[in-house]
Amino acid sequence: MTVMQRIDLKEVLGRAVSGPYGDLVTRRTGQAVRSEIEEMLDDCDTEVAVIDFGTVRCLDLSCADEIVGKLLLQYGSARYFLLVGVDDGHRDALQPVLERHQLAVVAEDRSGTPRVLGSIPDRARDAFDVLTTSGYGRTAADEIAQRLAVPPEAATAALQELCARRLVREGANGFQPLRCA
Repeated sequence: MTVMQRIDLKEVLGRAVSGPYGDLVTRRTGQAVRSEIEEMLDDCDTEVAVIDFGTVRCLDLSCADEIVGKLLLQYGSARYFLLVGVDDGHRDALQPVLERHQLAVVAEDRSGTPRVLGSIPDRARDAFDVLTTSGYGRTAADEIAQRLAVPPEAATAALQELCARRLVREGANGFQPLRCA
């Protein structure tokens, strides 16, 4: 069983900045929120950090960079990150930050539909889409190759890319995308 740590950004924002805010704007606000999240991550040894954007009204580029960009740069090789409650406005701020840093993350919209945000090769993005449309059970590389109409080695390389970026997990019976359970 995967241990997840859920981080509600509105709660973190309330602790980091005095006042009832629902907006993540300014670099200084982002730094304060990231500092709170770092303390939470350092105090808990979880495999997956789920960052909940569901109660955040507005996210600007500087906060996206300070929170998501820097957390992924610092902790991305040791933890999986899953963003939930992400809307179009959040994506508009996150996408350029992730691309600039050559990072990627799984983000679920408010309906729970996952997608990869950031910079990854097209074939890896296609493999992720196949994984999420084939249900959330484990999927073998051969099945991905067949569904993408590519050689098995190409599908395996795409899946390895997704694993290396901590966007999916590999198990005994295949590959599985991150999801908020």
